Amino acid sequence: MKRIVSGITPSGDGTLHIGNYLGAVKQFIEMAKTNDCFLFVADLHALTTIQDKNQLQKNVETLILNELALLGDLNPSTGSGSITFFRQSDIRLHPELQTILNNVTPLGLLKRAHAYKDKLQKDVMEDEINLGLFNYPILMAADILLYKADLVPVGRDQKQHVEITRDIAEKFNHIFKKNVFKLPDAKIPKNVASILGTDGKRKMSKSLGNIISIFESEEVIKKQVMRTYTDPTRKHATDPGHIEGNMVFSYLDHFGPSYAKASEGKSVEDLKELYRAGKISDVEVKEYLFSSLMNYFAPARKRYEELKNNPLKVREILEKGAQKAKTIAQQTMEEVREVIGLKNKYSFQLSDVSGQQLKNEILKHLPAQAGVQDDNFITIDEFAKVEVRVGKVIQATNVEKSEKLIKLTVDFKNETRTILTGVRSYGYTFQYFQDKQFLFVTNIPTRKMLGIESQGMILAVDGLELPFGKHGDKKPEFIQVDNLPIGAKVR
Repeated sequence: MKRIVSGITPSGDGTLHIGNYLGAVKQFIEMAKTNDCFLFVADLHALTTIQDKNQLQKNVETLILNELALLGDLNPSTGSGSITFFRQSDIRLHPELQTILNNVTPLGLLKRAHAYKDKLQKDVMEDEINLGLFNYPILMAADILLYKADLVPVGRDQKQHVEITRDIAEKFNHIFKKNVFKLPDAKIPKNVASILGTDGKRKMSKSLGNIISIFESEEVIKKQVMRTYTDPTRKHATDPGHIEGNMVFSYLDHFGPSYAKASEGKSVEDLKELYRAGKISDVEVKEYLFSSLMNYFAPARKRYEELKNNPLKVREILEKGAQKAKTIAQQTMEEVREVIGLKNKYSFQLSDVSGQQLKNEILKHLPAQAGVQDDNFITIDEFAKVEVRVGKVIQATNVEKSEKLIKLTVDFKNETRTILTGVRSYGYTFQYFQDKQFLFVTNIPTRKMLGIESQGMILAVDGLELPFGKHGDKKPEFIQVDNLPIGAKVR
């Protein structure tokens, strides 16, 4: 089983059309049946061209829904294959590896990149090209090398980027005298490397207006189908028609054979014979194509609506994918840091320490604390009952008629809770907590204060000079964990 890595940039408006499906998504689904596949939304790459907050957010959200609806069940035990789906920006090791690779990549290698040269040929001044576009191949190399990919599915126009990735990996391995990175190969799908649009002349593209959508309304899709290029030499429905170059039949070869339920049992081959003989009209074959598309994509369109109405489910899928991707990415980065010398005897990674390790370290040092009485001890099993979870404060406000209390509304992924903390007297304001992630104890009894029920407790660190179990006047420090998944349990 080989590892395959691919990314999709949320360009345009983030929607996918049948050309995207045939040229990329369908190919990836097939590869996932026999390979370990990683597919990510390349939102960091989008920053080279999209620099509008609302547009980027909308594009990314739309692309995520489109991809998940088309991919179907991602569970390898019940679905069609092994696909790890995640968002590039959720794995912060991508830009870290890019920074490291920047220092082994020759400038001349980047100047030969097609994207950079294309910009220069379009009368764009070199000084006006942003560094993100120029550096694009290095981030793409980091995307691939981080997961030690064997194969990278790309179109012919992207093959050069995989070659650049190989060059960078070879140079890194040579400089640091260790084969840390695999040299990936480009995988260019056969037969569907370039899907022509409905005009029959140019590659299918939203900017050219020659697409057939997948998740638009049936009315929109029918209009797109009815504009599809057929046979310009055919003046009447009784004239013999040509199949070659006829985009309706080109699409039917992919979507027609088993799905055209509204065609009175006719197969695509039957329609071709009737068309050549002048016994069926262009309108009829277009209706056949529309019916075929609606039937073919019916399961995906249903999933799209379900996911659109269930954002928690979408986030759960992304978090699960990110956790798997991060595990592999961290292993690679440990090797990288070690071999280049960033790792030494003073190094530590907070995110690498598990909750259980943290608990064990705390318990290991408790007996040495001054003033600890025997009845203060608890067993490992007792401590394991404490449920500590990562929560994100989505709203924070002061509690009326109180000089100490702050009310926190906390998102734990599957539920939202109200938790009170009395720290205003230490100088904390409600703004400090807003939109940040902390650790919370979530299985303690609720407590009502000033008519508000507190459904948990936020964790904080007191001064080390205090006896165990005592709290003093020193300002507590809260444990902020913005790099951990919301709802994750410390164990």
